[in-house]
Amino acid sequence: MRISNISLMLLILSSLGGAYTAPGPVEVFNWVAYPEAGNPELVNPAGFSFVNSLRLRLGMAASDSVFEGFDRISIAFPGAGLSGWWDDDVSMRKFTFSTSMDIFENTASIGIGYTWFDPTVKTSPYSGKNFYTLGMIVRPLEWFSFGLVRRGGVDLPGDTDVETAYRAGFAIRPLGEDLTIVADLETGTQFENYSFSAGAEVRPLEGLAIRVDAGEDYLSLGLEAGFGNAALSYGAITDDDYSYSSSRGDITFNAGPGPNLLAPSGLFVRFETGEFDELRQRVFLGSVQPCFTETALLLDRIASDNSIAGVIIDIEGSAGSLAQAEEVRNLLQRIKGSGKKIYFYLEGGGNAEYYLASCGSRIWIHPNGSISFTGLASEAFFLREFLDRFGIYPDLLHIGEYKSASDMLTRSEMSDAQRRATTDLLESLQRELTAGVANGTGLEPAQLHVIMNTGSYTAGRAVTAGMVHGICYQDEVEERISDELGAGISVISMENYAASLPADDEWGPDSHIAVVVATGFINRGASGSSFPLGRVMGSETVCDLLREAASQTGVQAIVLRIDSPGGDALASADLHHAVERIRREIPVIVSMGDVAASGGYHMACGADRIFADRMTVTGSIGIITGKFSFGGLMDSLGINTEEISTGPMSAMSSPFRPYTDAQRGRLFDLMEDSYNLFVETVALGRDMTAEEVDSIGRGRIWSGSDALEIGIIDECGGVIDAVNYAASLTGMDIDEEPEVRIYPTPSFPGNLAFPGFGVSEYLVEFLGSDQVLYLMQPGSID
Repeated sequence: MRISNISLMLLILSSLGGAYTAPGPVEVFNWVAYPEAGNPELVNPAGFSFVNSLRLRLGMAASDSVFEGFDRISIAFPGAGLSGWWDDDVSMRKFTFSTSMDIFENTASIGIGYTWFDPTVKTSPYSGKNFYTLGMIVRPLEWFSFGLVRRGGVDLPGDTDVETAYRAGFAIRPLGEDLTIVADLETGTQFENYSFSAGAEVRPLEGLAIRVDAGEDYLSLGLEAGFGNAALSYGAITDDDYSYSSSRGDITFNAGPGPNLLAPSGLFVRFETGEFDELRQRVFLGSVQPCFTETALLLDRIASDNSIAGVIIDIEGSAGSLAQAEEVRNLLQRIKGSGKKIYFYLEGGGNAEYYLASCGSRIWIHPNGSISFTGLASEAFFLREFLDRFGIYPDLLHIGEYKSASDMLTRSEMSDAQRRATTDLLESLQRELTAGVANGTGLEPAQLHVIMNTGSYTAGRAVTAGMVHGICYQDEVEERISDELGAGISVISMENYAASLPADDEWGPDSHIAVVVATGFINRGASGSSFPLGRVMGSETVCDLLREAASQTGVQAIVLRIDSPGGDALASADLHHAVERIRREIPVIVSMGDVAASGGYHMACGADRIFADRMTVTGSIGIITGKFSFGGLMDSLGINTEEISTGPMSAMSSPFRPYTDAQRGRLFDLMEDSYNLFVETVALGRDMTAEEVDSIGRGRIWSGSDALEIGIIDECGGVIDAVNYAASLTGMDIDEEPEVRIYPTPSFPGNLAFPGFGVSEYLVEFLGSDQVLYLMQPGSID
């Protein structure tokens, strides 16, 4: 694909040369390497590749400081544009359609424009005439741009033809977007006479651009003021004795936000928590809902946004998982550390919600609200006796005494190993909860111990206990904040804040970090949804996403965001293999979400570095496999089954009989091989010995903070920490907030799939720490 694109660009280059002298309006700032300073359809059609949103522009003319009226309208969007110009005084109407194509994203583009004159205007010599414009732009570096344009001539009656013209130019940005210096050279078809010009654009303030351009016989001055979704621009040009000649202006309306000269300051951003989804979601016939990583990126940006004075967080339901609440809390603390205020409003909540709110400058609660900061508990149920009643025998095996997922089916009560591992996990998570709340509220651990043991607190009791600062209704929060600050406040929703952020105006290969989100139960094939598995992470889908992200121009590193309890061993190994191969080309950094256990940890250990929240659940290095035997159920129903086999192992997968001793022994040997391979993979990835991995493996689950101590992760932190680390590893400037692109994109089907379920084809896995029921296809389970 790239070879054909290069050939196409070379073909067009062979027919190009420079700019033009065309009938109709002439752009005041005719910079072919930087057409964004004017109108791409008048300057260089290749510039439409750098238009980032739908744009409507109205043009006007003036002379001798007298407004002559509107004479042009254009509409532009990424990759194309249409414009019309009229001048009734000279009976002329002109229309231009332009389109462009990226050769390399944000680096090189080609464009073509077709201009025709209204054939119904018979009094104009241009009636029915037309010409083509060809253009190209190359931006190989963030500070350099080169442009080339050929504009066709027009054959007119007599000797007054408009000659084909050529224009070439370059632009440099020695100080980034704040200063652009340009130079252009223009000539005709004979290449005998040349015209040179040079200019500059300075941006002294956000939303304000001052422009100057000078040639052999003219001088142009202008400015542009941006106001978010609108802009005003004006430019004046002199004649050959440098006396005022004429001027043009534009009023521009943008669908996307732009720089804002009058951007408000002292704003408060208000957003509601909820069940943060790791994947983008599209509500039926609705808009795309942001994923957790996007919310985290916005919060990180707020910390460095000087126009924001604080954040108001409404907790009306959930605050997400414990790990997600921890990440959001850490980001809010960064915002608070930058001198901004953090306010919380609670309708009620449990452990995660109060833990999150405890970092606030103030916490208010609904009069009928309550807080249940009661500590953590885990319950497990066991189905062995239930299955026995129906004659169903769960013939399941596991490697590792802590790999207790199958215990719910094979046992009638909790094993000592499961009880010990679950207790240690809960105690570790509760220590993090208690430490966070104590640090945020100033309450002593002993006080929090009493609060937890007492039970839920109504609003009044919570105030008395020092858990919150006051009681009010949601619509009174802003009034409370105004009273505290002694002045009124302006509030913007998180959605509107995100929509107000202008797109970056950067040249050259678009250097960025790719975040690939991998969430759900791991299985072979495509990602989707399945009853009763819920979300499924297909190994083929995620491997393709990783390869796609790594192949994109400008990708410097990949952050792999994992939220998975594990699943199919073969699929997990494929994912690990993909991570290992890609990290040979670019760094791969893992960010663990709520859970990255078993197969989720398997795929992670091939990365360059692993980040996990302190309350992430990870580990579970072990193997489960087996089958259900329905022979007893068949007997109770009066159904007889007969078996004919050709050897002692040929009926090993029979759903009607348990394994024989020989079959079970052989299966266990295979499981040990799989477990040893899992252990060796982890040992290689973590620079540990197999013995060291086995000592902390054997199916045991760990909190993120404990995982750091035993060496199976590298650092405690969230997805933003992983992004910043990846950026610093590749030499990107983390102070300038590295650009991030998230995969899958909103159009990716992701979790949309038709449910599929066959009872006899599935095994059951249960993660005791999370009380989640999973069913999976036969095979070893990581």
